[in-house]
Amino acid sequence: MSSEPALTYLMPAYAGASYAGLFGLLPTSISSDLTTTMLASATFGAAWAAFNIYRTKSLDLGVVTMGMVAVSTAVERGLVDVGGGTSTGSGSGGGSRLTPALKLVETIGCILVSINFALPIVAWNEVARTLGRKKTSFWLSTFWCYCLVMALFWAICAYRNNGRIATLAAAAAASK
Repeated sequence: MSSEPALTYLMPAYAGASYAGLFGLLPTSISSDLTTTMLASATFGAAWAAFNIYRTKSLDLGVVTMGMVAVSTAVERGLVDVGGGTSTGSGSGGGSRLTPALKLVETIGCILVSINFALPIVAWNEVARTLGRKKTSFWLSTFWCYCLVMALFWAICAYRNNGRIATLAAAAAASK
């Protein structure tokens, strides 16, 4: 093992756990559906972004974009009550309270998180020049791969989330 900081290895671990939740590779008690996966991944990501802000004293947009997904999925799960919406399933907090407006906020949030992860890749020459002075080439390669796979992860979440309301409505109608 190299002398890389421990947080370097958190990037692939976080990405792996996010994908495991997305593709149902975790026990159902941990990852039961897309909303649970988005909530867990966004909450962890927002907390990590907040830690980065504290540590570096500079803005990390992840606290805003992932915070948007974390709050909107928490509202859907009934963990945060803002009134309105009706439960359409079972699960933590009484199941899904998905409305068209909430679906839109979640989907836009996922797109913004995906863009946030894509920005370092688009501006890679500047990122590598700036961070290359204080980071190793291993860290830079890990960060580039992490940004790529997480941009894809959040794009997949946006795509899957966009189709959920029809699926939830059909499931609610079938259960009546």
